[in-house]
Amino acid sequence: MQIDKYKNYTATDFLKDKDFIRWQLFHGEEDSLFWNDALEKYPVLGSAMEEAIALYKDNIRFNDFSMSDLEISECVISLQNQIRHKKKRRNSKRIVVGISAIAASIAIIISLPLLFNKNNHVQDITTFAQAIPDNNDLYSSDTKLIVSENNTVVLNNKESSIQYEEDGIKADDNLILKEESAPYNQLITPYGKRSVITFSDGTKAWVNAGSRLVYPAEFNKGKREIYVDGEIYIEVSEDKKRPFVIKTSQMDIEVLGTKFNVSAYEADKTNSVVLLSGSVSISSNSRNKNIILKPDQMYSGIEGSHTVENVDASVYILWTQGLYQFESEKLANIVTRLERYYGIRIECDPDISGLNCSGKLDLKDDMNKLMDELSRALPMIYRQNVDGSYTINTKS
Repeated sequence: MQIDKYKNYTATDFLKDKDFIRWQLFHGEEDSLFWNDALEKYPVLGSAMEEAIALYKDNIRFNDFSMSDLEISECVISLQNQIRHKKKRRNSKRIVVGISAIAASIAIIISLPLLFNKNNHVQDITTFAQAIPDNNDLYSSDTKLIVSENNTVVLNNKESSIQYEEDGIKADDNLILKEESAPYNQLITPYGKRSVITFSDGTKAWVNAGSRLVYPAEFNKGKREIYVDGEIYIEVSEDKKRPFVIKTSQMDIEVLGTKFNVSAYEADKTNSVVLLSGSVSISSNSRNKNIILKPDQMYSGIEGSHTVENVDASVYILWTQGLYQFESEKLANIVTRLERYYGIRIECDPDISGLNCSGKLDLKDDMNKLMDELSRALPMIYRQNVDGSYTINTKS
């Protein structure tokens, strides 16, 4: 945990934070020391933290999830198992949590699936992924590999490498044993960083900036599924008995063995799939019929409608090589991609954000050089602000 992350937290933010909730549930010594250090460094957090603790004790529910009796029972058993585990580790201290407190915390537990997934395996990966609270990790300075509730590996490299092998998980210079992993893992690649991940079946994915992947540590015998919020280029290992399915908030993509690019940022209106080889089947809640893509075709979906067009698919994976090529692309879209790739905020004047632009940018260059190139092609001027962000205005 990083203390600086909490410096601007409100009571609501604390109530959505899994580490804060864990502290309230178990009052662990390490957690208590951490939060005391946070208060010492940022005394202004005192009132917000006190308010969050009061709301927690009053059994405030944080979401509108409904549960069956069986699901409630499973969560209660899961929490009891956690308590017994804590008691074994701390014989000198008693940790007592009543069944009424457990029931009052059910809404919290559901909105923090990573906290209890050791004992309560969520079967549906989409439900699991979408229930994870948004804690702004995409604005972090480091890539994070979350292998379990108690094990988050922080990766500092500009481009990180993660490999799931038979003997364990290799993440840059880190080695994690498979038995330490929860059923579902999560890879968070923040703005300004990239990752390459090799899944347990040999499938390899290049993960673009500002992306989040949720996936099983081991694919089961019947299917291979991952959840994507962001952009990946993926080369799927062929397995005719186990289709590979990529799930997003807007569509599912099913393949057997192929190479394609998926851009499915939940913040974007448009999702796209570009196929390099093989074939993919795309399904959506807004359509009854699946869309089958052929190589060098691009699927674009927006607000319930879609298009399929012929393209040069190789252009759409140039970002994996540090290049960005665009044809008649709106400046607003170019700015969004640069913001994600470099992890830098850019404010663009609405008067020129709709201008179309064609060209190629070398993403290995620094931002000022890229801005100079855009300024030569468009009637714009830019400035770099004190906080490192950029502002683009119309050239007068």
